Amino acid sequence: MKYTYLFVLLFFTLSHVVGQNKTKLEAQSKIPKQDLVVLKTGKRIWGEIQFYELGKAMVFRTDDGVLMKIPFEILDKFVAGAHTTNVEYFLKPEKPEKPFLEAETFYNNFALFMPFGVKTTANSRSGLGFEYSFGMQMTPRLGVGLGTGMNFMFGGISDRLIPIVAEIRYYNEPERRHRAYALLDSGYSVGWSADKQTEAYAFKGGWRIHPALGVVWHNVKTTRFTTEIGYWHQRATLVEDWWESSRWRRENDYKLNRWVLKMGLLF
Repeated sequence: MKYTYLFVLLFFTLSHVVGQNKTKLEAQSKIPKQDLVVLKTGKRIWGEIQFYELGKAMVFRTDDGVLMKIPFEILDKFVAGAHTTNVEYFLKPEKPEKPFLEAETFYNNFALFMPFGVKTTANSRSGLGFEYSFGMQMTPRLGVGLGTGMNFMFGGISDRLIPIVAEIRYYNEPERRHRAYALLDSGYSVGWSADKQTEAYAFKGGWRIHPALGVVWHNVKTTRFTTEIGYWHQRATLVEDWWESSRWRRENDYKLNRWVLKMGLLF
């Protein structure tokens, strides 16, 4: 009787274990063998990989049956059969993606200013300077701000232009990691001559306008590199006043039209 009782207890125990294993296998078999693709923006896409070759676009069919091509440049990583490898990890809820530049936040842009182009009468075809702008993102696409800096022209560092401008920036698609943008700034540049050898010369600035196209390269966290090519129209006047010695006065008006290359940091 004693052995009969132990035999029955062992039978029910084994039946329970086999039933648990069968239930677990059935539950796992119901999990779809989906593939997971992660883009460089952090976006995750579930579906099935149709074609993949290193260096080429991936052909991917989403859960909704949409067939799409994913460029190799924006593909971060992928896991084939993600549901069967580590369900608990890959089924974690996604963190919401933050916009490239969030609305109602401030931005700073510090850039090296390098004009170049055709030489006009009595002034240099190239120059050098730096510019700084500060503004606010009205939306993730649109930003407005003010800028200043110092630009050296006319073949030396004695004649300087200090711009005071207003700017507007428009960025393209917010989900892209590297974003193109269009820029327009306009204002007045104050002339400043550092030549103190004579009082006969005076350097005056003038109006400026500067449209440009650029790209922001998203590197780490909040610091980003910018490259920009634009067109610079700047007016300036050089006054020669020799009235006391020679009794003559002359004003030379300049219209500087230059291509401009700018490289800097956006933070």
